[in-house]
Amino acid sequence: MQMISRPLFLLTAIAASIVTTAWKAGAASANPTLVEIWHVGDDALSERLADKLDSGFGGLGDFILSSGRKPGTLIVTIPKNIELKSTGKRARAHYTVLFTSIDGGNLGVRSGSCWEDDLAECVAQIIKNARISARKIH
Repeated sequence: MQMISRPLFLLTAIAASIVTTAWKAGAASANPTLVEIWHVGDDALSERLADKLDSGFGGLGDFILSSGRKPGTLIVTIPKNIELKSTGKRARAHYTVLFTSIDGGNLGVRSGSCWEDDLAECVAQIIKNARISARKIH
């Protein structure tokens, strides 16, 4: 029994090493997408969402915050104020986001919502859709 489990352990360790090495090589060779966050909304909630988006995108390896309209940049635009709709004691924040390429390509419009006191949920939704839109640029 020991002879079987030892080679199995070694094979498992070798396979894990190969997978880890391949994953790291793939992660290192991926080209991050330049992203700019634009927003028209001038109310406090829209400003908070834009700030959280800056932080959210800034902490990711597959996006790099940019400015200056560089080629290949994904533009994430919040075109209007975030709308609040009360639901009992809480309020839902409803947003619309436009995804475009700096080169002029329209990559889609997405809408979503989250609780006003949990804008991180909206940020996660927007980043998920930004990843889909970024694939259309590359």
